[in-house]
Amino acid sequence: MLSKERHGLILKELALKDSLTVTEFAARFGISGMTVRRDLATLEAEGLLNRVHGGAIAAGPQAGAGPRGGTGRSGRTSRAALATIGMVVPSASYYFPGIIRGAEAAAQDLGVRLVLGVSKYSAPEEGLQIRRLLASGIDGLLVTPSGESLAGTPTLELLAAAQVPVVVVERSIEDVLDPGTLESVRSDHVRGAEIAVNHLLALGHQRIALFARDSSPTATPLAEGYGIALKKAGIGHDPSLVRTIMSAPSDPEALRRQIEEILHWLAGTDVTAVIVHNDEDALMFADSCLARKLHVPGDLAIVAYDDEIASLGSVPLSAVAPPKFDVGNQALRMCLDRISSRRGTPTALQRISLAPSLVIRESSAS
Repeated sequence: MLSKERHGLILKELALKDSLTVTEFAARFGISGMTVRRDLATLEAEGLLNRVHGGAIAAGPQAGAGPRGGTGRSGRTSRAALATIGMVVPSASYYFPGIIRGAEAAAQDLGVRLVLGVSKYSAPEEGLQIRRLLASGIDGLLVTPSGESLAGTPTLELLAAAQVPVVVVERSIEDVLDPGTLESVRSDHVRGAEIAVNHLLALGHQRIALFARDSSPTATPLAEGYGIALKKAGIGHDPSLVRTIMSAPSDPEALRRQIEEILHWLAGTDVTAVIVHNDEDALMFADSCLARKLHVPGDLAIVAYDDEIASLGSVPLSAVAPPKFDVGNQALRMCLDRISSRRGTPTALQRISLAPSLVIRESSAS
């Protein structure tokens, strides 16, 4: 193994764990302890680490007096990127900015370069962005597919054939047949729906409706979690209370007409609370309630799902907040961990689900 490769592995190890021991590192990569100690001495002279008895620790914020001195935005000693990780997301304007920020924070903390591509929910563009990043020589890849499932898609073929570690972000891969190389980090939207329903049940609501965008990959797990929560509470699941809002991104009047139709339907039911995905629809829904002289939450309690802009309504909306920042942060760390372990002892592939949280505001206040 060339010294440059060894130095890269040492720096990646320190980026991940902040320390290493000579004995363990040498055994893992099949090199001599003497070689590792020489490498540590060289890297310490460059200001990239601090040697300690038996190994080394990551260089502190002040350890930059050598030729690579100085600090970046994270406050850590600046140095050449340990790896370049590509990231493809469907949007950079709603929901995904939080995920991007999480990945960016991890990249800054770990000394990794992050390169972004946006698919705009287009499968062909998604493939183009993935191929572009792979051709550029990235070391790892984070991908959020534009659709709900990867199964049987051209994107799955691209990811399965990739020669770099791949982490699927904010999508389930439970139904995917792949060569056993994909990892994933996602929000547990099933649990998120349960949290919303349980909150409303605790307030005494027994008839709770769910409205979700038809085109959203989140709609299916929300419906699943909604049903699970009602079943656990011993309440019969009424399918008529789960309604679809048809996507009309370029026609807000069409969306408003749908919401007015739903409110007209609600007037003939005993529903006292609703869960609405996403925030934009929930805000329009709340405004339409107020226009009809319906008191929120007195006549109808509302819980939004996403918590991107739910707090900004004329009635601030309670909302389930998926852990977007943590999803992006964990995904990048997982990818770098896989990059670092490729030459060492294999570690188990991971599929991580992170639970959302509930932010209670006026729209469902007790």
